[in-house]
Amino acid sequence: MEHPGEIWQEYDFNGERLGGIDPNNHSEDEICFYGGAAVMLYRVVDGEVEYLFQHRSKFLIGNPDKWDVSAGGHINLGEPVLDSAMREAYEEIGVKLDRSKMEFAEVYMKLKTMVHLYFYDWSGCEDNFSFDDKEVEEVKWVKYSELDKFLPNVKRILAEDKRFLLCLKEWNEKILEK
Repeated sequence: MEHPGEIWQEYDFNGERLGGIDPNNHSEDEICFYGGAAVMLYRVVDGEVEYLFQHRSKFLIGNPDKWDVSAGGHINLGEPVLDSAMREAYEEIGVKLDRSKMEFAEVYMKLKTMVHLYFYDWSGCEDNFSFDDKEVEEVKWVKYSELDKFLPNVKRILAEDKRFLLCLKEWNEKILEK
């Protein structure tokens, strides 16, 4: 997907903000980390935690026709990380999230991206998702207990990401303790 006119936030190995990266005019040989923000919506139904996954459009360049986290993407130069996660949720699945309900999980490195991961309790909210930007085709709630069966449908980089899967397990336990 092209990102005309956008400049993405760059980070060093310690998580400090540097300058910006033009994603359309950038050498893959350069050593840098893009800033990324992701949010996993979850809900509790009959005592079991379900997570929302999005089905990426078959027309996307990266990971077409694969399932991914609820919403996520790059951080624009100078953009607060939390604002980025909330923006991506609005752009990709059409929901406005309540800032006070965003739960920070962790920051971790994945390939050339420094991912800032959040969780958001969707319990009791209406499933009024929309996909205006054509990046997402549909969404699906997946029970944590059925995640292993669902993982073959998820984009490989996420399905094989042991750090992400461990974080999901830890949050699942934390949610059930509430």
